[in-house]
Amino acid sequence: MVLPPKLRDLSRESVLITGGGRGIGRHLAREFAERGARKIVLWGRTEKCLKETTEEIRQMGTECHYFICDVGNREEVYQMAKAVREKTTKAFLPRMLELQNGHIVCLNSVLALSAIPGAIDYCTSKASAFAFMESLTLGLLDCPGVSATTVLPFHTSTEMFQGMRVRFPNLFPPLKPETVARRTVDAVQQNQALLLLPWTMNILIILKSILPQAALEEIHRFSGTYTCMNTFKGRT
Repeated sequence: MVLPPKLRDLSRESVLITGGGRGIGRHLAREFAERGARKIVLWGRTEKCLKETTEEIRQMGTECHYFICDVGNREEVYQMAKAVREKTTKAFLPRMLELQNGHIVCLNSVLALSAIPGAIDYCTSKASAFAFMESLTLGLLDCPGVSATTVLPFHTSTEMFQGMRVRFPNLFPPLKPETVARRTVDAVQQNQALLLLPWTMNILIILKSILPQAALEEIHRFSGTYTCMNTFKGRT
């Protein structure tokens, strides 16, 4: 008899969410709050969105703080890291290793493993983040109490991907951000290293591993991913 995995208790945990003011980040904050996280810290670039999310989480009974931070600015990240550490002692990896407690989550994209035309910069950055997390996850195998999760979702119905179209939308409908958030927190509590959403993306990865390039190109054309960015109107 195989016993179900023991779920990670979030009641004593502090959660830092980058991009927490809108989209999936906002839904993640809600999900962690609903599951009893002790404290939530939000990072983002737009104060209005951060403030709205913070107020919502506080109304749910969870302590919440926000900081305006552009994670693409290295110096700004270090400044905010210092500020965050004054409110929560488990914000970053060195402190996690010292305390032997923590979990790092990278909300990535399936495009990290299967790129599409018209999104070179995006696909490149996602592939780089995936390689980083893969190396980090393996490096943490002998670090008790500290784990990592990489989430690779398909097209998500947020402002960022507005206008993106595939040939068979009923077969491959866009994911709801709340679904991605719920499944992500599930993966954290179950200590799952890799999560592809939906599960059919696992088939894509298998096909990519065994089929020749010419066959993959035909699949892209048939599914519409070859031209899906032609109608793109989302945020860049």
